[in-house]
Amino acid sequence: MEEILIKAETRVGKGKSAVKKIRRQGGIPAVLYGKDVESIPLTISLKDWEKLRKSLKRNTILRMELPGSVDTGTRPVMVKNIQRTVIGDSINHIDFLQVSMERKVEVEIPIYLTGEAKGLVNGGIIEQHLRTVMAECLPSQIPEKVDIDITDLDIGDSVHVHEISIEGVKLLENPGVAVVTIIPPTAAEEKVVTEETVIVEEKKEE
Repeated sequence: MEEILIKAETRVGKGKSAVKKIRRQGGIPAVLYGKDVESIPLTISLKDWEKLRKSLKRNTILRMELPGSVDTGTRPVMVKNIQRTVIGDSINHIDFLQVSMERKVEVEIPIYLTGEAKGLVNGGIIEQHLRTVMAECLPSQIPEKVDIDITDLDIGDSVHVHEISIEGVKLLENPGVAVVTIIPPTAAEEKVVTEETVIVEEKKEE
């Protein structure tokens, strides 16, 4: 696994004025927390973040360097949340989760469909019910994505959660939930008509 280093500093000062000062000085307010870890307010360099964010993917494990910390060396962390401004899409705040490489974590893994379904030739339509799947595994075993080959799916066929198998990964979704289904064109048309009817009725009620 490629290791990406991120440098952080312990944040001094609290309140809106302190946060505004950090942003004016080219920093990003952040926080580090985790199991058996005391929450630490941080500051991340905006310039450093812009350099490394292109290398970041969902669930990437970073090595955080925190000078002056009681713990020596770097800490394995994940980006859990990024808060952005409504206007301008600038970063307001970043939440980092410290993990243990020996302890399993819960993550959300994106699902991608590959191939061209057999049912499309007969006018079928792909309906993807799940775009991501919740899973549990060690940080070193987190898959970047889940690929599902739909080549052999005909109209009426589905792929369910229990049909997905990833070594070292436990899926937390309901096994019986359909991930993707090839539906007949009539069903798709009925669905659109029903949705349009609901919208019209809602407008009448208004």
